[in-house]
Amino acid sequence: MLVIDELPIFLKRILRDPDGARRVDEFLSWLRGVLQTLDSRSLVIVVSGSIGLRPLVERLGIPDRINHLDPLRLGPWSREDSIECFERLSSSYELRLEGPIGAAVYDKLGIGIPHHVQTFFARLHDFAIMQGRGRVTVDDVAEVYDTALLGPAGLNDMVHYETRLQDGLDDESYSLAMEILAEAATQEVFTPAARRSLEVLYTRVVQDARPRTTHVLDVLVHDGYFEAAGDDHRFCSRLLKDWWSARFRYNHIPLVERLDTRDGN
Repeated sequence: MLVIDELPIFLKRILRDPDGARRVDEFLSWLRGVLQTLDSRSLVIVVSGSIGLRPLVERLGIPDRINHLDPLRLGPWSREDSIECFERLSSSYELRLEGPIGAAVYDKLGIGIPHHVQTFFARLHDFAIMQGRGRVTVDDVAEVYDTALLGPAGLNDMVHYETRLQDGLDDESYSLAMEILAEAATQEVFTPAARRSLEVLYTRVVQDARPRTTHVLDVLVHDGYFEAAGDDHRFCSRLLKDWWSARFRYNHIPLVERLDTRDGN
């Protein structure tokens, strides 16, 4: 088995070169050619990444370069698996749980993203050490969520998500993504009306605002930020929503209110 981790990040960095698009095309074509010459029983290749590979190649107009790869999406853990992981971590670190702490953690997160479950445990464990005790309570879960995961200690995770998103998008699309995330976080949902307003606003500065918005929404769904609810889009993770809400709630104006009504839009 050959595992190539973070291939999309590698390709995105190649794209920074003036001749980057051609080099990405050549690399993926070479990789596909090599793999197609091998006996399917002699080697299994696994390509993984924290940003999507398909949105990247589709943006470059070369989706066929990865048609030899079968996509496999790793979804979040179930509630039961998340609780079991939390309880095993607690046992391993000899942290006593007073009450259904694992369930409270899952309910706060809203979804079982493995990294978030592990991070929540780490923050609770640190909290217990700082308080000079080897136990945590259900009340501690809410306090640590507000002061640690959404506070200074959680800043590195927030920066990681922003950097990962920036690595997967060009500058104009990244700006659109931040607008969409801010809207969904502060207004609870990104609606078709908000999308139309965003496209009108950005069409004035970016010629292809509408297809870019479609691409950005596809990336946000693909990478686990959003889930589609009819024509609306909402955050899957309460933690991600609260992160962006904490950042933008005081300076984000809803998109439908930002059009200049005096010109008839």
